[in-house]
Formats: sequence, C-alpha cells, structure tokens
Amino acid sequence: MKKRSRSGGVRHPARNTILFGVLTLAGFVLVVMGWADMRETGRSGSPLLALGLFPALLGPIFLVYYGTRIGAFREMRAGRSAIARWTVPPEQFNRFRAEEERVPAGSVTVNFYKPPRDTPAEGVEVIFSDRAVLIGDGYFPLSTTGGRRVGSVRYVPSDPPSLEFGMVLVSGAQTSSATIGTVRTAHTLRVPVALDARNQAGAVVNAYQAHIDRR
Repeated sequence: MKKRSRSGGVRHPARNTILFGVLTLAGFVLVVMGWADMRETGRSGSPLLALGLFPALLGPIFLVYYGTRIGAFREMRAGRSAIARWTVPPEQFNRFRAEEERVPAGSVTVNFYKPPRDTPAEGVEVIFSDRAVLIGDGYFPLSTTGGRRVGSVRYVPSDPPSLEFGMVLVSGAQTSSATIGTVRTAHTLRVPVALDARNQAGAVVNAYQAHIDRR
C-alpha cells in the first residue's frame, strides 16, 4: 500500500521569501550574462544561460507563494484574524502524536499534518482563522474553494480530541494522448484540541461548516 503524503505545513515564510528572492535575482543576472555571452561569442548557447534559466523561471513562483503568506502569519499570530486559539500541553500532544502513528500509512485517514518528533516544552499553539490554521510553526490553508478545498469538518472526541477536516485536491491529469481529465485526491487534516478548548473547537466547526454550506 502506497504511503500517503504528509507535511509539517508552510514554515518560515519571511525567510523563504528572502531566499527565493535572492535565487530569482541571481537567476535573472545569469540569464542576462548568458545572453550577453552569446551575442559576444556568436554561439547558440551559454552555460550561464543554462545555469540561470531554472531559478529565473521557478524562483518567482515560490517567491510569490511564500511572500503572500507573510501577512497571514502575522495577522494570525497577532490575533487580528484569529477566530480561535489554544495551546495543547506537551502530554496531550504526545498522546495525539502516538494516536496518529497508529494509523496505517496508506489509509485515506492518514493525517496530512505530520507532528514534530519532539514536543516543545511549552506545548503546541494552535491558531485558527476563517481560512487557515497554524499548528505550531506550520501553516495549513483551509479554503472551501479552489484546487485544494475543505469538504467537511467535524469534532472528534478522542483523547485528546481533535478537529478533522476532509479535504479534496482537484488537479488535471492526462487520461489519453488527446484528453485531460480531472483527478480528485482525498486528504484528511486533524488538528489537536486542548482539553479546555472544546467550546472554541465547536466555534471553529460552526464557522467552517457555514463556509461549506454557502459554497
């Protein structure tokens, strides 16, 4: 059975924006130098052009991807866009991680969120906005529209409890030499809930269910 993908979420958007900004700039500089080298030598290609083309083409994609998330991180951490916030104590988070490790690797119920191997001494903070969740330092978009969308949400009364989001990734795939079909891949995202945050978790369920119903 094939293992399902897992993630710690989008992390360090400011640092990654700077990194990909530098890579993009370096790529464009190499492309310009390669083009100048080709004009000067009359050759049809240049090692500088080949070296710079990859970061010049892909760098801007990641630059925009991380750059557009800097504001979301700041707004959530500052509480301006937060609709719920709690901290899962270390012992509760350890139980959550142990429960997740018991799920078969190829099961559709595998948690897309991959908990860290070591639990912070202060616990793991969870912050919800109406379109995303921060679990520790990991950011997960929770849009009810678009290519990766939330289709369901529920409270799971486990030990510790969690919020479970049923998500669908919609992508295109070539089904034949002349046609492209739509492929839907199901994912599950479970977020740990502190034992004293059940009411806040209920408010999150209600908020996201309202978004789903309006879709």
